[in-house]
Amino acid sequence: MTAVTGQPVPGESRLRLTVRELLAEPCFRLQLVAGSAGLDLPVRWAHSTELLDPGPYLRGYEIVLTVGAALTDPGRCRAFARSVRASRASAIGYGIADVTPDAPQALRKACDQLGLPLFEVPPEVPFVSFTEWLAERLAAVHDEEHDRAETGRLLELIRSELASPEAIRSHLEQAGLEVDLLVAAAVPALSIPARFTCPPGTLLGVAGDVALLVVPEEERAAALAAGWDDAPCGIGSPGPFTHLPRSLTECLAGLDLARRRGGPVRAGDLATFPALLGRLSPRQIAPFVEQIARPLGSYDAAHGSRLIDTLRAFLDSGGSVSATSRALFLHPNTLRHRLTRIEAITGRNPLQFEDRVALAVAMWAWKP
Repeated sequence: MTAVTGQPVPGESRLRLTVRELLAEPCFRLQLVAGSAGLDLPVRWAHSTELLDPGPYLRGYEIVLTVGAALTDPGRCRAFARSVRASRASAIGYGIADVTPDAPQALRKACDQLGLPLFEVPPEVPFVSFTEWLAERLAAVHDEEHDRAETGRLLELIRSELASPEAIRSHLEQAGLEVDLLVAAAVPALSIPARFTCPPGTLLGVAGDVALLVVPEEERAAALAAGWDDAPCGIGSPGPFTHLPRSLTECLAGLDLARRRGGPVRAGDLATFPALLGRLSPRQIAPFVEQIARPLGSYDAAHGSRLIDTLRAFLDSGGSVSATSRALFLHPNTLRHRLTRIEAITGRNPLQFEDRVALAVAMWAWKP
């Protein structure tokens, strides 16, 4: 499980449970009496003890259950609470009506000071019921994650064209999806909310750190991502059943770009010059900066010239000398002189298409 802050609890499921959610379970009838500041701490397991220092037996994120046999004075109550908190346990459950009719006041005060939730457990609720309930929950979580991993594996095989879309047909039908129009989408796996239940018409698979969705329309994927803290989202193009491999490939490329710039990135957004440049790594873009942009920037700084501004205007005009001259209020011969200077500094001729593309990449990447 993971903490509600989004940080994973090591070695546990991403489908998390919090103290707040445990308190809301009607089968336990729990009453919070202290430590409300820690209600969003995650819960991994339950451990019952009457030791004053249970720390050596705790691994973190447990509910520590006790009837208070060792908590005979305020000093012991404080020591017990400190030991539980230092061991990164998430809460104390105090069984009432066995040793005392309610949780000791000193224990309540210590838990409030530590931000450690303290709740009372009714006498008719045995401690073992917590571990049984958590075990059943973990088993259900394991089954759900196994199903999502299997679906993710099939979708990845289809994307790689190592399997036919037919391999996923039964999963699509069970999810209530019609195969005549499908859209694939990708989001970071950790953005999926705890215990998310797919609505009808949505198939979810997890492959590594990516969650793959198959939905009937782009708007469904964008709305889900927006509801998950505006998670970056790549959305493939819609198409029939046989189009699914392409849509999966597009949505993964879109997710890669969305991680860099945010927001949903649709398939149509990928076939653009900025999108192409946005998928380049800093190492790939560095030669354009070092060989073109930086020398021009250094020349402008040393001579008070405006070669970079001139080049940007020239590129914006589509390489038109007359349009750039009008935009900058320059004589065409003055503009040509500046373009010649740019070529002398960079080795790229702005009047030639391939060189102009290299200059455009450099200007896109240049951040002085």
